[in-house]
Amino acid sequence: MWMKAIPAELAENEFRTVELNGQRVLIGRASKGYFAVIDQCSHQKLPLSEANGLPGRIHNNLLECPHHGAKFDPYTGQARGLPAIRPIKTLKIKEEGGYIWVALE
Repeated sequence: MWMKAIPAELAENEFRTVELNGQRVLIGRASKGYFAVIDQCSHQKLPLSEANGLPGRIHNNLLECPHHGAKFDPYTGQARGLPAIRPIKTLKIKEEGGYIWVALE
């Protein structure tokens, strides 16, 4: 099911979190374009978007968890930096009508 998520106006290395159908989704933009992932690190199941008020970040095209510094490829979900070794859940997206749409299962 495709859900209209956010306006397609993020700058590179910027992200936003939204709740879609009861799930927290992190939508961001890196050099390859937009991506969407479930807002949960595979290391300790903590949010990728923030830790005690400090935001996560996109750096060198990797999504970095603010809790312990785990890094992920936001397009494939693959872990690219310890302490995470398991991938995160990625979601299909499309840009249409000036908005980012996310496919939820």
